[in-house]
Amino acid sequence: MSNDEWARIRKDNHKEVERRRRGNINEGINELGRIVPNGSGEKAKGAILSRAVQYIHHLKENEARNIEKWTLEKLLMDQAMGDLQGQLEEMRRMWDEERVARQRAEAELELLRGHTAGAVAAAAAAAATNAPAPAVPPAAAGSAGAKDNGKRDRDEEGAQNEEKTGSEEERAKRPRVE
Repeated sequence: MSNDEWARIRKDNHKEVERRRRGNINEGINELGRIVPNGSGEKAKGAILSRAVQYIHHLKENEARNIEKWTLEKLLMDQAMGDLQGQLEEMRRMWDEERVARQRAEAELELLRGHTAGAVAAAAAAAATNAPAPAVPPAAAGSAGAKDNGKRDRDEEGAQNEEKTGSEEERAKRPRVE
């Protein structure tokens, strides 16, 4: 192979490589032209590249604004979640306190019912045997036995009045003072 021939082959290879390079650049620019929003509709390579640069800056600004917005929203959401967690814990604490208070009240009610039932049974037994009825403890004298307590109070007052004045037979025997 001669020197001229070798130079011509080299020159042809270089032309082919350069043609492929330009083809790749043109394909890339055309692809950018299809992707980037077309404000003016220009097909010139320089205009397409300029629009692509502007669009990339626009996307970066939007990304920065979105990141800032999402960060703020996340902080607000975290704060709201913390507040809700606090409220939930407070409600659980109040629920537990109410449950304990209800259990205490139910236990006290059962205790009172037991004392009242025992006192009523003792009074009934005493009435059957004509023995004096045992006194009902003040704690047992709740709303459940209010009717019985009123009757019992009247009976006790009558007994006390009889003790002061005596029985009807004794009163009849005494002279009247007018």
